[in-house]
Amino acid sequence: MRHIKFKYWYLILFAFVLAISTIGSTYAFLTATASSSENAVQAKSTTYSLSMNITPVYSDFSFIPMDNKDALKALENKCKDKYDRGACSAYNIRLYDYNDQLTFISGKMDVTLDNISNLSYMMLEEKNEYNENSCVNINDKTYCISKEATSVGDGINLSLGDEYNVINTTEKNLILLIWLTNLEESQNEYDIGSFNSIITFSMGNGGEIKGNISATLIENRDQLQSEE
Repeated sequence: MRHIKFKYWYLILFAFVLAISTIGSTYAFLTATASSSENAVQAKSTTYSLSMNITPVYSDFSFIPMDNKDALKALENKCKDKYDRGACSAYNIRLYDYNDQLTFISGKMDVTLDNISNLSYMMLEEKNEYNENSCVNINDKTYCISKEATSVGDGINLSLGDEYNVINTTEKNLILLIWLTNLEESQNEYDIGSFNSIITFSMGNGGEIKGNISATLIENRDQLQSEE
């Protein structure tokens, strides 16, 4: 019997700033971590192997809530608007070192929210063909929408893609895009808090590997006073 083989020694720590008011009364700062670690892995298979690495693509800057329809445009503009304000955060999810008999991989996300009500996300998959309505070029690679803009809602069992084909591939590259949906009003009351997301990708036979992205939002009155 073949034994499952996981490689999971990746740890990424990073921080970025998040401004939560579209009208301008209070600002918030977001500190986030992304990791895939030994303790986060659950093995259910003795057939296939799978490795995962989660890294930030665009982060380390302040950002404001944006309209969902602008998510793809924001990613294409490196998560900045025309005023150089941040609009989203993007993470690369790299899946690799899987057995060549594996046919597909599927993903899900469970998010625990604390006083954040308007978090949304989108998934994109690396492709060989470009479509201007659903694709962007990131770091000389083409990524196309695999999961449309979706509200995190209650955060339970959110799909990150039901079936990603991995036949004749050596790795699968995805982008998880996260932002706050714009309500065109101050959102400090219900969007200054924290969230923790567990990223799970499953192999075709049921084995799975897990990673984590989490963030905490806190009010910063010094920033507010400097802006007034």
